[in-house]
This record gives sequence, structure tokens and C-alpha cells, in this order.
Amino acid sequence: MRILIISDIHANFVALESVMADAKGKYDAVWCLGDVVGYGPMPNECTQWVDELAEYVVIGNHDWAVLGRPGIDVDDFNPMAREAVLWTRGVLSAANRALLDSFPDVPVQPLEAPDLLLTHASPRQPVWEYVHTPTIALENFAWFDEKICLVGHTHKPAIYRWRLERAWDDTNNGEMSGAATVDHLPMQIGLPIALHVFDEQRLILNPGSVGQPRDNDPRAAYAILDTEQMTWQLFRVAYPIDLTQGQMRAVNLPRRLIDRLNYGW
Repeated sequence: MRILIISDIHANFVALESVMADAKGKYDAVWCLGDVVGYGPMPNECTQWVDELAEYVVIGNHDWAVLGRPGIDVDDFNPMAREAVLWTRGVLSAANRALLDSFPDVPVQPLEAPDLLLTHASPRQPVWEYVHTPTIALENFAWFDEKICLVGHTHKPAIYRWRLERAWDDTNNGEMSGAATVDHLPMQIGLPIALHVFDEQRLILNPGSVGQPRDNDPRAAYAILDTEQMTWQLFRVAYPIDLTQGQMRAVNLPRRLIDRLNYGW
């Protein structure tokens, strides 16, 4: 099965539409890794789309903040993000609020792919923690047993590979010993990467952000996971950023949130 993996839409419906047009014919199912709303100007449209078309969805920290759930204080957000959260609370319909509230806040294991785990932030802290270094990734591999964990939240595409290196230990009666390491692997846009996983090698994969990339590339990001060929393919697609920016200006969202879309940070 070819799965379209999207994350961090952040109410940028223009970017989402561009991703779907670019991905047409490439996928059989859609999985969403959270932060459907926050920052952007069209939270109702994005929430409805995800609910209707995504087979699996997990909740993100901005989704959680918009709902006002305990555990995330909106005052802990930076002032621009806080303003966007409060604006979103005011425009999100009751029906879409209920949809957002129905998305799970714990990691999800798809029925058709028991060796995969889906979460927004990390297996250890599903809504908030950033997996943005090999050290943090190494700590999180201890929190799940599946071969592959899919995460979002950082807005940056990434592959972290955990490996258990075994060697004979002459100081321990000649028995085998092992040490775990994690590598941050490079990716090329559009190039399928073979996912070699087994008991002594596992992966954390991040598709980047649809609606607000932060890797200095303003194009929307998404990935295709092929569970039969066991490949991961990252894509970037340009979208009419000025259209999203015009929608943001029309509702008086913070200027810095508007401008940053041009630069991918």
C-alpha cells in the first residue's frame, strides 16, 4: 500500500490543496500526523478535509491548545503562536472543534501495518517533544517496539536510524555485547529510500510540514510510504504562498507569521 504521509498543515488550505494535486495517483491512503490547525487562516476547511480523507490522524500540540485541553498552556506559546491559537478558537465551528477533539492524543498503531507507529511529536511525549537530534531520537527508540515510528512537529523532514552493533566481549566470558547508535540520514527529494528494518535496525521518519516548513525551503513537504516495496519518498511542491498570505492579512493574523512563509523558517 502507498500511503500519503502529511503533517503540520497548520490551517494552510492552499498548501494542502497543492500537495493533494501533486500527490494525485501516487497514494492509496492518507495518514496525518497532527497540527491540522494553528498559525494559518483556514482551520475549518483543513479540519473537515482531514476528517473526511485521512484514514488515521493524531492530534498535535496546536490542535490541543486550540481545544484548551489541560497540559498545554497557551501562555507557554510565543506571542504570535498564542495570538493565532486564540483567533482559531474564535472561528473554529463547534462541529469542527468536535472533530479535532476526536483525534487521538496517544500513538496509533495502524491495523494494516502493525510494525508502524504514528504520533505527532515523539513516542515518549506524543504531543509536545521535538525529535530534532540523534540524541533525542536515541532516547525515544526505547519508548516503542515497532520497526518504524512516524513523527511530525519539527516541520523538518528527517530520517533517524537506530542500530544495535554487536561484538564479542572478551571481558565477559566471550559473550556477545551490543551498543546502540543513531544516525541522521540524508535524503534527496523525489528519490525513493529503501527502508531496511529488522530487530537490530529501526527508524523514525518525519515528512516535514505541509503548511509551514522550517528547513529554509518554503515549499510544502509530504512523503509517500510504500509498505510493500518498503520505501520512503520525500516530495516538495511549490504553492501560491501569496494567496495564503492574503487570507492571513484579511483576518489580521500576525505579520511575522505571514512573512515567514516566504522563507521556510
